[in-house]
Formats: sequence, C-alpha cells, structure tokens
Amino acid sequence: MGKNKEKKEKKEESVKGTVGGQAVLEGVMMKSKETIAIAVRRENGEIVKKTRPYQSKRDKHKILNIPVVRGFVNFIEMMAMSMSTLNESADMLGLAEAEEPPAEKEAKEEKKEKKEKKESSNLVLIASIIGTVLGLALSFGLFFFLPTFLGKQITEITGFKKGGWFISLVEMITRVAIFILYILLVSLLKDIKRTFQYHGAEHMCVFCYEAAEELTVENAKKYSRFHPRCGTSFMIVMMIIGFLVGMAIPDFTNEYFGFSSAAAFWLRLAAKLSVFPFIIGIGFEFIKYAGKHDSAIVKIISAPGLWIQRLTTKKPDDMQVEVAVVSLRAALKMDPAERQNENENENENENGDQEPCFENAD
Repeated sequence: MGKNKEKKEKKEESVKGTVGGQAVLEGVMMKSKETIAIAVRRENGEIVKKTRPYQSKRDKHKILNIPVVRGFVNFIEMMAMSMSTLNESADMLGLAEAEEPPAEKEAKEEKKEKKEKKESSNLVLIASIIGTVLGLALSFGLFFFLPTFLGKQITEITGFKKGGWFISLVEMITRVAIFILYILLVSLLKDIKRTFQYHGAEHMCVFCYEAAEELTVENAKKYSRFHPRCGTSFMIVMMIIGFLVGMAIPDFTNEYFGFSSAAAFWLRLAAKLSVFPFIIGIGFEFIKYAGKHDSAIVKIISAPGLWIQRLTTKKPDDMQVEVAVVSLRAALKMDPAERQNENENENENENGDQEPCFENAD
C-alpha cells in the first residue's frame, strides 16, 4: 500500500508542468510536450477537435532554453499561439460554413440568427484578443506609459522624492487597478462568462491529470478551478517583480542626476522597457517553480494571482468539462485514433512546411 502511494506521488511530480492550455471560443486548447489540441462544442452539441504537432523554438535551439531567457522566448511563442488558437476555434465552430438554402423566409431568419451568433462570437474573440494583449504585453500602452506617468505626477505633487520605490508602488497599484477594471468590464458580456467557465474547466482537467487520475468528467469535477501556473497568476507575479525591479530605478530628477521632469519620465520609461524581458523571465521561472512546489513562500507570492482567478475563471458545467477532457486527451494522444492521426500529420509535415506551434504558460 505504501509503495503504491509512493509510486503515485512520483508520477504526480513527474507530470507537473508538462501540460497547459487556455480557454478559446466555446472550447479549450490544451498543449502537451508534443501536441497542441483544440476542442470546441458547436451549437448542435457536437464536439469537434483538431490537433497539430508542437515543438518550441527552445527545443530546436538549446541556447534559448537558458533560465530566464527561456521565459521571454516562451512569452513571444505564447502570444502568437494565443492569437492563432482563438482564430482556429472560431473557424471550428462552423460559423462561416455554407449550408443548403431552405425556404426563403426560413433562410432569412436563419441568416439573421447566424449573423447575430457570429457577431456575438466576434465580440468574444475581440475581447479575448484584447485580454491577451493586456495580459501578455504589459510593456505597452496603459500598462507602461500611464503607470509611469501617474507615478511621476504623484511623486511631484506629494514632493516625496526618496528614490524609486514610491514611484514603483504607484505604478504597480495602477497596473493592478487597470487589469481588474478590464476584467470586470468584459465579464459583463454574457459570452465572456462562458469563456471564463471553459477557463475553469481547463484548470480542473490539468489538476486531474497532474494528480495521476483517469481523465474523466467526474474525476475532473473534484478539482479546483484555481491553478498556480495560470496565465493570470503569471501576470500578477510579473507586476510584483516589476515593483521590486522598479525600486532599483532611481528618480532621475534628484540631486544626483538633475534631469528635468519630462526627461526623467522618458528615462524611467526607457529603463523599465529595457528590463521588461528580465521581469518576464523571472516571472516564468517562478510560475514553473510554483507549479511543482507548495512551500509557504510560494503560497504567499501565488495568493494574489489565485485570488484574481476568482474573476477570470467561473465554475463550469459538465458539458464544458467534457470539452476540456476531450482536448487534453487529444493533446496527450491517449486514444489510438489520436496516435494514428498524429503519425499521419507528421508524414504530411515531412512533405511540406511544418506549421509553427507555440507554448502557453498556463
């Protein structure tokens, strides 16, 4: 009995961090070390799935797999993969497929209904893309310019010029506030709530697999929808690390530098942009570590991200969990048919250009 328990624990440890995924339109994308799989549920209740081979640039070029460096490489790959899988899920829903024309009246009603459905799904797609940009490209727009600007203005108004820590604190608070406000606004959309439910289903299935249990709907339902290796947690960790790194960037208007207020603002912005790849790399290493360890420090640093997941994940129903199970089983090639399809895809890729695949940090 003791040996079986030890064996199970070793298996659980070996698979942690080997799979990940993301919610897509009416479905879930799952990624293993070798395969990306997307499963979506169409309006008629049918689950359709799609798989393709996966190989990270880090596997092709070992120099890109150096700690910290690999985090930034993964960041770029993840952005591209997120965009491509969202578009693929929209295609898989069959919204643009032509059908045989029925009677004229029915055709008009069906066309109108399909147009409304497509517009609704397009809204979800747009919101998801914006979410990806905001979440993964924190160095742009509101996540860099505005926080740095507000930090500088508040410092000058208060006259508190005791180094960079105060500015850095204002910047972090601003970023967190922008992110939470965005999540609250998009969650008002009905279809976004369904995407958040699929996000929860994805986490539950990953937990189930990492616990070395059979991938079934009933087993997955036993697990939490909050996962420490989630992209949401990754963003919050980056904000915390960004705050700590920002403390080391001085106030360029003080007596040691003497730059004007405008020049100091642009210098600080440039400095923060230059260290952004480093922040991403450190955040990636922490998320990888947090996914495999459960120490007190990990729990403390992970807590804010897990709390924010209460906004970005919702409790899924059985049908949504089923889609996530189908996707993960396909990514892991658990069924004989999946292994056969993978072999066919590999043969096709040998005769043509291999489609690039990307890794998700989730």
